[in-house]
Amino acid sequence: MTSGQRSLSAPNQIAVQEFDPWPEYCQVLQSKVNIKQIDQAIHRGQLTVFVDVMHGATASGLQRLLTGQVHELNCDRDPLFGGGAPEPLPRYLGQLIQSIQAHTAQKQPQEAVVGFIFDGDGDRIAAMDGDGTFLSSQILIPILIEHLAARRQFPGEVIKTISGSELIPRVAQLYERPIHETPIGYKYIADHMLETDAVLLGGEESGGIGYGNHIPERDGLLSALYLLEAVAQSGQDFASLHQNLQIQTDFKSVYDRIDLALKSEADKARLIQQLQTSPFTQVLDQPVLKVLAIDGYKFFLADQSWLLVRFSGTEPVLRLYCEAPSADRVAQTLGWAKAWALS
Repeated sequence: MTSGQRSLSAPNQIAVQEFDPWPEYCQVLQSKVNIKQIDQAIHRGQLTVFVDVMHGATASGLQRLLTGQVHELNCDRDPLFGGGAPEPLPRYLGQLIQSIQAHTAQKQPQEAVVGFIFDGDGDRIAAMDGDGTFLSSQILIPILIEHLAARRQFPGEVIKTISGSELIPRVAQLYERPIHETPIGYKYIADHMLETDAVLLGGEESGGIGYGNHIPERDGLLSALYLLEAVAQSGQDFASLHQNLQIQTDFKSVYDRIDLALKSEADKARLIQQLQTSPFTQVLDQPVLKVLAIDGYKFFLADQSWLLVRFSGTEPVLRLYCEAPSADRVAQTLGWAKAWALS
């Protein structure tokens, strides 16, 4: 038995060994990024890092990986997750928003303030910029593509799910990277990673991102390190990095999603039949240019927006996704789709 391991046994039971996975795991992640450069930015006051680990598995993770200070929230072990849900979603992040905004109010001019959020088991990530604005993977994935393709010059294609932002293929095109689109679910991304020689990254809108130079699975901590490396090397915060990509691609958008509980499986069957036999040809005042049906029905509209109508496979729930040029347009489109579903 190696040092740090302990055998627990009882009559007629199999012995259980405990071990600490952190040292080897951290060593692997540290080998993939310029840890020294990130630490220097923190020590020099150029970068301040907040993280809400949501009482989950990533507690102490960033601090183990970095020598610079990390401001960690909700790091105590709690099986009830503080009475909420360990989901990287804005409604659970009031404490992080307040902490970031309080720090930003007195930050130095050259200081970039960033925040990260990990889900309970650490495979999904979201972020915040210095004013407490929530940044989903719809924004983080394009930033990662630019960093890994341009600054790190890693090879490979980009894998996205059908619900991924249209900014993703536009940024991939900037760096001449092919795009492969899958149904929703990281298992489809992982399958393609195993079948493909070179993958830059694969990501989904719910926050799961994996890398071709790692394992065919999501890793929130590695994503955070690559994002910190992007900030340290570029000298820009997340908001500036995202804005620059919008300018380069001439594409600005807002994204949102709602889940709508249906009354019964019969309602679900009725809506599916309508979509199969009479799919939308117009949404609000916008004609439908194209329909993609690899997972639900994704309607591409004339104003560069899209609406995805997708049903849960396990319960009578309708999921509505939309990306459009403005928040008002997203709300109007989702409201139109909701009214259609309930009519």
